[in-house]
Amino acid sequence: MASRVFAVDLGAWSVKLAVASPGLRGAQLLNVVERLVPPGDESSDERSRRVLLAMLEELRLKDDSGYIGVVGDAVFTQILEFGFKSLRRADLDKAVGGELEGVVPIDLEDMVYSFEQIPVPPAPDLGVEVPAAGTQRGRVAAPAEGMRVLTYAMNREKAHSLIALGKSVGFEPRGILPVGGAATKLVAHVPSLARARTEGAVAVVDIGHDRTDVVVVQDGKAVFSRSIARAGKAVTQAIANFWRLDFDKAEAAKHADGFIGSTAEPPTNEQWSRIHNVVVQELSPFARDVRQTLAACRARTGFTPIAALLVGGGARLRGLGSFMTEQLGIPAWRMTPEDASALCGLRLGPVAHELPIDAAAMTIGMAYDAAGGRPQFDLRSGDLAVKVDLSFLRAKAVPLGAALLAICAFASISAYADLYRLKKAEKTLSTRLATETQEQFGSAKSADDVLAINGPGGGPGGNGSPMGKMSAYDVLLEINAHIPPKDKITIDVDKLDIDSQKVEISGTAKSPEEIDLLVSELKKVECFNKEVNRGATETGDNGVKKFKLTINAQCM
Repeated sequence: MASRVFAVDLGAWSVKLAVASPGLRGAQLLNVVERLVPPGDESSDERSRRVLLAMLEELRLKDDSGYIGVVGDAVFTQILEFGFKSLRRADLDKAVGGELEGVVPIDLEDMVYSFEQIPVPPAPDLGVEVPAAGTQRGRVAAPAEGMRVLTYAMNREKAHSLIALGKSVGFEPRGILPVGGAATKLVAHVPSLARARTEGAVAVVDIGHDRTDVVVVQDGKAVFSRSIARAGKAVTQAIANFWRLDFDKAEAAKHADGFIGSTAEPPTNEQWSRIHNVVVQELSPFARDVRQTLAACRARTGFTPIAALLVGGGARLRGLGSFMTEQLGIPAWRMTPEDASALCGLRLGPVAHELPIDAAAMTIGMAYDAAGGRPQFDLRSGDLAVKVDLSFLRAKAVPLGAALLAICAFASISAYADLYRLKKAEKTLSTRLATETQEQFGSAKSADDVLAINGPGGGPGGNGSPMGKMSAYDVLLEINAHIPPKDKITIDVDKLDIDSQKVEISGTAKSPEEIDLLVSELKKVECFNKEVNRGATETGDNGVKKFKLTINAQCM
């Protein structure tokens, strides 16, 4: 069994890879690597493939379980609503497939998809402070009559090409993962989101090079997902056009001196103002698209994000957190150093500042999702699902057979040793019993002989046990069980004496008939043998009848 699991994000600007180790107490992050995709005349996919091949050889990951992330316009995301509240997974799968065929431009036989039911939005609470005015503008989805489901779908041919890409670099992808599961793991591991994730929904905004993925997470599940065709590349192009720079130089200038101003972080001089004026031309439409995405989430699911986490390489732009906070009307921030350390775990936490945690945050979340054994969303499903290959057992047949024989041999030896100890103990006890019975009875006897002569009272022909048939408590229970119910007799027992020879009962009743009824019922006790002797009846105060019963019984 592989001890490592890795996830790959084949981005247009860089290839990101995160390695995790599964464990009973949760996965542990082992490594995070980002490599830039070099320029060239080859296609972007081919250049990314060569980078990934070098990374796998460098990290020696070809024998471990790998997963490939899929983002952008390669995946269709939909919110489906059904009238039923519960359904078996297999039946729900068929219902989702039928609905997707009508809303996704792919025939069902050419489609692979994954889905998860989303939780029910909480009812409005008048005691909870709502976000600022303006963020609630637009329609809010009414409560669903049945259930809502978040789905990811993609073309089967694209899935085959990703599997073939993995095989070409030395591993077979065990899963094709969209961003939904990665975002949920990311939200769960980031400490600065602790309060937000308990009070409402959280939006994860992954700003890449060509696209931005927005995933809204509530109660540990992705409830909405959308990809936006605006990201860091548009900002770089705006810088290149304004200052007449090559794209690579404009990219370096963006990382070194890029800045976007806001009321909280205004430009401090004319140079920063100029940079802001160039960058804001692209980031204003970008913020509008994110704002519309959050509004679409509210309109389709009823969930309103109360915070946003900015990740990805494009989130490194200086001042972006304050700018997006003002544009979205909710707190938005990048991961803090404490967040990066917590996301890396104990092993990598001390060196988290040296790793590309912010750019590869979604990839790290994907690795955590895959290391759990069952990713929340996996597009390698249906006939594309990984088949478990047990052919390796043939090579292990001889050592496995030898191990099985060794186990059987040790088990036989252990059983023989236990039997030998039991026989030795039996011999010791038999010798001791013979000695003690010689002293007691004048002759040595076996265990069967002793049991045969020890019946009730010590006489022969007993029931094989020296114990009596009944105790005094058993006799009391028999008497209580045979006393007539309260609607037939009113009795007050003054004395009840039980010994090995007889039982004496004395008390009062309302009438002689009640005493007669009591006597007749007690005669039904098996060990009394119908020998219930009734003494003289006396009349006491208020006309009650005093009685005394003597029963000669050998019950004990």
